[in-house]
Amino acid sequence: MSTTELYAVNKNGDVTPYGEAKNSWLGGMHVWNSLNEKYALNDDMMFGFKKTWGNFNKGFYEEYEDVLLGSTFDKVIVLKENFEQLISNFEKYLAVYPNSNFGQQIEIIQAMKEDEDVIGVAWCQTSVADDLWDFAYDDEEDETIPYNVFKGEEHWNLFAELTVS
Repeated sequence: MSTTELYAVNKNGDVTPYGEAKNSWLGGMHVWNSLNEKYALNDDMMFGFKKTWGNFNKGFYEEYEDVLLGSTFDKVIVLKENFEQLISNFEKYLAVYPNSNFGQQIEIIQAMKEDEDVIGVAWCQTSVADDLWDFAYDDEEDETIPYNVFKGEEHWNLFAELTVS
């Protein structure tokens, strides 16, 4: 079964695997479907969630919904200074949608809060997709080179971009 993968943003900037929440359909896909249904956006899962995604950060959704939606996007990170805000919004979603995997995600982020080497969290919404956080492959060392937030420019900070407080 696929998983929602959570990655640590380490002090050195490397983004590395940290934990996983079971059943990726209960993560990002759950958020997209629940918003699509709640707001009657009529997006078709087969063709994408253009309206659902397109309403992000435009004052259309409730704050917790914007946070949840933004956390499902590619290359997003949340810094440790915003973990409490992130967890609070995840808890609001979990109260409305208890069958999602956000309870598991909260547990992993809580563990990250206690880890002194962690400065942020990142996601890959499904384990069956390519790893978003691999930068390159070192043939000589026969290992993956992780993406680094201090060197790369492809990531974005969710709470720096949100227009809600």
